[in-house]
Amino acid sequence: MFNAILWDMDGTIVDTERLVWDVMREAFRRAVNIDLPEEVFNSLLGRSENDFYDAMRAKYELSFDDMILIREHFEPWYIRRLQGITPLPGAVERVREFHAHARQAIVTGSTYSQAATILKAVGIEDRFVNITSCDFYSKGKPDPEPFLTAAQDLKVPPEFCLVLEDSPAGVTAAKAAGMKVIGIHEGNKGKYNISHADLEIQSLLDLSWEMLACL
Repeated sequence: MFNAILWDMDGTIVDTERLVWDVMREAFRRAVNIDLPEEVFNSLLGRSENDFYDAMRAKYELSFDDMILIREHFEPWYIRRLQGITPLPGAVERVREFHAHARQAIVTGSTYSQAATILKAVGIEDRFVNITSCDFYSKGKPDPEPFLTAAQDLKVPPEFCLVLEDSPAGVTAAKAAGMKVIGIHEGNKGKYNISHADLEIQSLLDLSWEMLACL
């Protein structure tokens, strides 16, 4: 079936949406005295952290020094909070199950340090060959570059890769990369339209390796 499983992380393995928003909003307040409206943040969910910062820099006409200060406020506090994160239902079980059948990688819009902290916190850091984070690509989802980069690193052709995603941007990126994708609603609380996925499921509890034969 598939030689590689490419996992999105935020919203698929863990639910970080509320946490990242709380920490990011406080970082903007402390660093540059900007109170971020929630609709701005929501419009960028599913995009990479770098893309988010670029959008905020343009929107609020911030300097590069401003952005460095925001990152310096955000990153350490967020990493500390991530150390207590818990997995979404079925995530750890599926990661361990699929590890027995295929190579696995994380493909995330978060930074490498954030992803490594999350995987260690939920006890699955040894189940992934690598982490393709926003530190290693220039164009984030919905561009296919993150998934194509991960496939190249694993030396697996895109057509033999399966992607697990929760966001419309992620599903679009995976499809553009020529990969099959399963859309999962648990982490996005059913509020995203991911009907362009090859298969939609409510939870990773509803998935098994045997089910992949139908894709």
